[in-house]
Amino acid sequence: MKRRLFLVIFLSLLIAALGQSGYTAAWIEDFSEAQLDSWKKEIEQDKNATWQTKDGLLDIWIDPIPGVIVQDYNLEFIGFPIKAEKLRVKVSVLEKGNGTPGILIGQYDHEFREMNISRRSYTFCTNFIWGPRAFPAQHPNVRFDIKNEIEIIFNKGHFQLLSEGKLILEFDEPNLPFIEAIGIAVYLREVPLVHTVLDDFIISGPSIPSNGKLDVQSSGKTAVLWGRLKR
Repeated sequence: MKRRLFLVIFLSLLIAALGQSGYTAAWIEDFSEAQLDSWKKEIEQDKNATWQTKDGLLDIWIDPIPGVIVQDYNLEFIGFPIKAEKLRVKVSVLEKGNGTPGILIGQYDHEFREMNISRRSYTFCTNFIWGPRAFPAQHPNVRFDIKNEIEIIFNKGHFQLLSEGKLILEFDEPNLPFIEAIGIAVYLREVPLVHTVLDDFIISGPSIPSNGKLDVQSSGKTAVLWGRLKR
């Protein structure tokens, strides 16, 4: 009887934890494929930036343009069309090098002939937030230091920045009621050759299709709950 009750409690907590966030479906890019089929490089940056998969990681090399103080290089996600009011995006940072990697998230600027991914998007880097050029006064001017993981939770214009489950900051952006553009960005100043390594880019949300090993995330939550119950 006690064992059955114990099992019921465990399953109830597990279901509640998995369902509470509403981010059950996930697209997981583990960079295990040789080609970056779900990503698109900016053509004008092609000669300066190399984005490649290596040993299951995203290996980034950038040869900065001489004389330009601040530069940014983007890799756009094109794995599937996105228009989401609720979204969670996460990436693991293994090596920064001389660059500042981050997640680019926002909307396309449809007034341009080529849909521009950065004019109406935020870039959440490991130490700073770069705001959209279309409305530059909105972003918070806050410094921080993320070492291993960048995570963004978006809910109808409300942004939260986390790292390894810890909330770093949050703010509202009324100009972005939904998200349709996502990418990876690397910012750098006038430095020598930049080498940055990332892994496990995960997009999750109610409108996101599933791709990759979903059991990786759920097993971690199960282990935490099981540990709590045993204590």
